[in-house]
Amino acid sequence: MATQAPLFTTTLLQPSASVIDGSTMAAIPGGDDGNKPGSVVISDPGVDLARKTVCIKVRLSTMGNSRKVSTSQIEADADKDLLRVSKHLVDSAELKAIGRFDGEVRRFLYNICLPFEIGIHLLPIAALETVEHRLRQFAEDRKELVNAFVTAYPSLCQDAAKRLRGLYNPADYPPVEDIEREFGFSWQYVSFGVPDQLKGISREVWEQEREKAAQRMAEASAEIQQVLRESMAKLVQHMADRLKEGPDGKPLRFKETTVSNLVEFLANFEFRNVTDDTDLQALVAQSRQLLQGVNADDLRTTGDLRTKVGQGMVGIAAQLDTMLTRSGGRKFRFDEVEA
Repeated sequence: MATQAPLFTTTLLQPSASVIDGSTMAAIPGGDDGNKPGSVVISDPGVDLARKTVCIKVRLSTMGNSRKVSTSQIEADADKDLLRVSKHLVDSAELKAIGRFDGEVRRFLYNICLPFEIGIHLLPIAALETVEHRLRQFAEDRKELVNAFVTAYPSLCQDAAKRLRGLYNPADYPPVEDIEREFGFSWQYVSFGVPDQLKGISREVWEQEREKAAQRMAEASAEIQQVLRESMAKLVQHMADRLKEGPDGKPLRFKETTVSNLVEFLANFEFRNVTDDTDLQALVAQSRQLLQGVNADDLRTTGDLRTKVGQGMVGIAAQLDTMLTRSGGRKFRFDEVEA
């Protein structure tokens, strides 16, 4: 069997930030020439954000399972110039399981990290060890799923040949000894800032980029606060809506996730609150108290409790609504992990 490239690699850059005269000096990676990292001052209001977070980049990759099909191979009573046809290479429960698992990884990152630039999440330093441990466990669990797919791969190819018939193309299928390399899961902690070597080339460009970096951190700080407020507002409003009575006077049905998603948000809030949003913190504390010891079954079976929690959620939702800023599109967002 051919030598395999490592499936999982982790490059760890320990977060390092110091405060000088009220500003944060953020470490910045040097160039490929081996220069030492430089520093750039990240000024207020993004200073606390730079101090309390580290950038993390996560990459998930998997085998592509579709190919385009030439319309010349398709019989259709239509203008083929308007058609786009594709085929699935394999029909695999094992591959679908990997896809579901990758969705779980994305959800974990979504719930614990904060929005930033495309391909990069802001991870609260307070949660770094927790995330590192969880990602390592994810890597081990995913490797088992990949091994299961690799084991099933030869028979899946045979099944595809029978089912695709004339559309089967052996060239679409890598040899089994190479298929494992189609799957990857890696992450690394990276610095955010301006390469210090720019200063030696052009002081003016370096100054411009330093100002841009400071501005991006300030904008990210403001948007993180709003994203957290909006996220909680949606969860609280959804619960308030589901705890109401329906048109027939009977309680509406709701899923376990109606409660668990809000509980998870409240549990993660302490280390995600990197902007020190005291107003939202107060509503989080109020929600925790309201939901203390409460589960979905309690809300389904205990009418008085359901009414109490429902009214409480309506009140919290109203307070959150006054805290939201109505605006257009976002500069920063929780983007999907690369596939």
